[in-house]
Amino acid sequence: MPFIRPLWACLAISCLLISAAHAQSADHARPAPLRTAWLAEFEAFAAWYAHDRQWDRENNPVVELRSFPTGRLLVDNMHAYGWNLAACGGVPALRALLRKDVYVVGVGTEEAASNAVYARASSPLARLNGVGGAARFLRGKTVLCPLGTSAHQLLLAWLDGMGLKDTDVTIVDVKPGEAAQALAKGLGEAAALWAPAAYAAEDLGLSRITDGRKSGIAQPVLLLAERGYADKHPERITAYLRNYLQAVESFGKMPVEELVPLYQRFQREFAGKALSASDARRELENHLLFPLDKQKELLGGVPAADGAMRPGGTLRGWLKDVIAFHKKTGALSSREAGELESLPLVTPRFLP
Repeated sequence: MPFIRPLWACLAISCLLISAAHAQSADHARPAPLRTAWLAEFEAFAAWYAHDRQWDRENNPVVELRSFPTGRLLVDNMHAYGWNLAACGGVPALRALLRKDVYVVGVGTEEAASNAVYARASSPLARLNGVGGAARFLRGKTVLCPLGTSAHQLLLAWLDGMGLKDTDVTIVDVKPGEAAQALAKGLGEAAALWAPAAYAAEDLGLSRITDGRKSGIAQPVLLLAERGYADKHPERITAYLRNYLQAVESFGKMPVEELVPLYQRFQREFAGKALSASDARRELENHLLFPLDKQKELLGGVPAADGAMRPGGTLRGWLKDVIAFHKKTGALSSREAGELESLPLVTPRFLP
């Protein structure tokens, strides 16, 4: 019966094709993961909590949270990792905005109070009252500061408030943790730092001279959505922001005695850091969180008196300060600064 073997072969091939079709159908039915990227810092707290409570999986069944050590690495690896939503400071975010790779869809936190200038308690800077005396003393002195960062932005704002230029002092590029230790040992006259190095500076007995809020600047951490993904799946971005802001609302209702151990657990599980209760409390005190109504105000999602939407909202002014800082340091050309100042990619349309 020579026809039997070909018949079995046809049946086997048919079974394989049916199995493959079922597998392909299952792959299409299975939703692609929503990939998110964060620094192991305060703005990731709400993302971690929403994930811990499984709120973020109500509309996006598979959500990935990945940690990056710096904002620059997060931005530079956005295509390699393929993240769909991320958060980082305004300084590195400008790189992605300039490439038109992302939308700004929210504000994770505002951390101006966590960026501060410190001096030794024995320094005249810690005792001088009045801008004039501090300016005369500081002229020609050495200041430690990580260049091109939010701490550098604060330093220039502080100098400007005293009528000084960056050329009136010697700025040495030093990482915050190393700068706090060096200043305590007598190197330099002041240091511009951010948390947690700022807390270490206080533990070393250094005196806080000013911070971002006192110097009149805002330093936002931005929520970014990759443009291609956001345009294709706007409902997923909105759903994720809804759950993220649900966590923000929850924090606003918790007493600090409940928030402190929760923040310590976040740092331990997401960042792999053991944080003291006192440092956790300082982190909570020095960062602002924004619920939905404030997010709309920041991004321009609140109608003006004539019913029109205000373009950019408060955030527009904040980012212009960041752009001006980069232009002053030479990191942005006049053309690039002008292009960024229009900020067409800041949008409230993905907010719940």
